[in-house]
Amino acid sequence: MRILCFAPLAKPSSISMRKLLVWLVLLSVLPVLGFVLWPKLNFSRPESGPILHRVERGNFVHEITDRGNIESADNVEIRCEVQSKGAGGTTILEIVPEGTLAQPGDVLVRLDSSALENERTSQLITCANSEAALIQAQKALDSAEIAKREYLEGIFEQETRAIENDIFIAEEDVSRAEEYLKYSELLAAKGYIPAQQLEADRFAVAKAKNALLIAKSRLAVLQTFTKAKMIVQLESDIKTAEANVKAKEAAHKLDMEQLALVESQIEKCVIRSPEAGQVVYANVTGWRGTREVIIDAGEQVRERQVLIRLPDPSRMQVVAKINESKITLVERGMPASIRLDAFPDIELHGAVDKVNEFPVPTSFFGSSVKEYETVVRIDESPPGLRPGLTAEVRIRVEHLPDVLTLPVQAVFEHGDRYYCVAGAGDGWEARPLELGATNDKQVVVRNGVVEGEQVVLNASAYRKKVDLPETERERQPVSPPAAVAERR
Repeated sequence: MRILCFAPLAKPSSISMRKLLVWLVLLSVLPVLGFVLWPKLNFSRPESGPILHRVERGNFVHEITDRGNIESADNVEIRCEVQSKGAGGTTILEIVPEGTLAQPGDVLVRLDSSALENERTSQLITCANSEAALIQAQKALDSAEIAKREYLEGIFEQETRAIENDIFIAEEDVSRAEEYLKYSELLAAKGYIPAQQLEADRFAVAKAKNALLIAKSRLAVLQTFTKAKMIVQLESDIKTAEANVKAKEAAHKLDMEQLALVESQIEKCVIRSPEAGQVVYANVTGWRGTREVIIDAGEQVRERQVLIRLPDPSRMQVVAKINESKITLVERGMPASIRLDAFPDIELHGAVDKVNEFPVPTSFFGSSVKEYETVVRIDESPPGLRPGLTAEVRIRVEHLPDVLTLPVQAVFEHGDRYYCVAGAGDGWEARPLELGATNDKQVVVRNGVVEGEQVVLNASAYRKKVDLPETERERQPVSPPAAVAERR
């Protein structure tokens, strides 16, 4: 038989609960107190004094650093020379892969020539029709010239001889009629013929004379009027035929030139390499990084558009965009050093070859800060240098040997002068400086400090601890508020 005993549980001690609450408060308050009191507990900072810098003499170099892209200074540009028949342009059927090493005469691009071949067929028919029209016009001209010669050398001579023959017969008739009339008059005087016969013989003489006059008149009309009229008519026919021949010749010439143009356009659909070089597509990248112009098979290109560039690897350059705040310091001929991202261990040398006078166009959504393209020529191009590589360019704006320099943080401006904080006995004083050039890191000191002297590096933090002369602004009296209100 088991006997179970139940004892009451002990209550938690109130002392333990208070200890727990104290520890929780301490854990939450101590970090805050440590954060607030740490600067005061760190006695090394204020007691260590200011950070000092020793004035030294050395070389001062002012360089402008920017990034740019490698490109060739002498590119052979392969353009589309096929005339665009529509708004779309001409389609690329085949193109060699980018980076291909092309040799002179190699086929680089094949453009779609189907529309041009159809046009050539139609133009061949047009040329044949214009040639036939030209032959007909030339035949008409030859006929007009022959007709003129036929009239002058044949018909006119025949008509002239016929009329002259009629005149000769008429003169003979007149002479015979006059002889008959004389004989009839003798017979009539003797009474052998009647008066009617004599009158008839007289009428025959008059008739023969009239026939003679008519024949002579026909000859005069032929020689004076008919001949001139026919010559004018025949010459007009010749000139008309000549003009028609010229028109047909011009039309045929134009048709042939158009045919030659179409054939030359078909030939230009096959683009060959004029020189040896590495193929680089003439793609254009927009400000958002998207390609605005794409060179690839199936794309359409317009007339005179650059398709491929063949760069000269012996003449390379870097195109960098310099900020407008620094562009006034850059001049043509300044030396420069170039480091490539692809070859960081190689430093190239060159010089500024061109500084654009106008900024690079920016998009509507772009920054308002203007940039100017600056071309830096590379003196000696190493093997493997290719267009499109990214490079860092350092343009040496100024180089001063053996000058005193100070870090820019050791100099502060007060009024219209510059000062540094230098030692003066046991304390510090504001030393006025005469400064020269600066490169945003160092500044050239012409006068105010000497070599080996110690100056405070963080001068701005100690400007309130040294005596500074009053500025012109501080000398002006401050008007009390009441006086200001009265003036208003």
